[in-house]
Amino acid sequence: MSDVGGREQNEDAWVAGRTGGYDIFAVADGVGGHARGEVASEMAVRILEETADECLPGLKPAVVLEHAFLRANAAIYAYNRENGLNAATTLSAAIVDQSGKCWIGTVGDSRTQIITPASVWQTRDQSYVQSLVDAGILSPAEAMRHPGRNIVTQALGLESRVRAEIDEQEIAGAVLVISSDGLHDYVPATVIRVIALESDPATACRRLIEAAKDAASTDNITVIVARG
Repeated sequence: MSDVGGREQNEDAWVAGRTGGYDIFAVADGVGGHARGEVASEMAVRILEETADECLPGLKPAVVLEHAFLRANAAIYAYNRENGLNAATTLSAAIVDQSGKCWIGTVGDSRTQIITPASVWQTRDQSYVQSLVDAGILSPAEAMRHPGRNIVTQALGLESRVRAEIDEQEIAGAVLVISSDGLHDYVPATVIRVIALESDPATACRRLIEAAKDAASTDNITVIVARG
């Protein structure tokens, strides 16, 4: 589910589908302050889908993700050079097999979480405030209130090269949540966890977006919820 939230235009894009025996989920968020963020985010998810369709099940999912991120970055970078723009987007994408094994690729601060009653695992945001958290300067709670929380340290389309963080996890029996920062920059992780665990996916999506609005989110809000 995606909502314009506190913006005039929705520059988020998402995909939830299936190809080659794998489930594919992703959220992309056009970088604020850069022209045509909505174009960059749509390009990212489209190229991810195309790459998955072409390469699965022939290649390993981690390799497919690496190819997809490189292709998306190259395409958006070329678009910028051709048009004199600086369009950019985040992308967090997951490929899941039938056993519940999950491969996750991330550039920027869109986030994937794997939630169980006992634990929460999440991708590491490529952002300014995350670097402050890593250095012990800010707590996660302080990072949510920091005025620079929307500054990403890497995005697709701004440089000729990009390095996606690739993770491998298990989601059997867990809840997979992928979101743009319009959700997780405003709704505490503890609240996201409770909603994800106690609601069916469709209800969880609605409740999470409502929670972001109640928290006065000023950004677009996109969230995918899937049960393993």
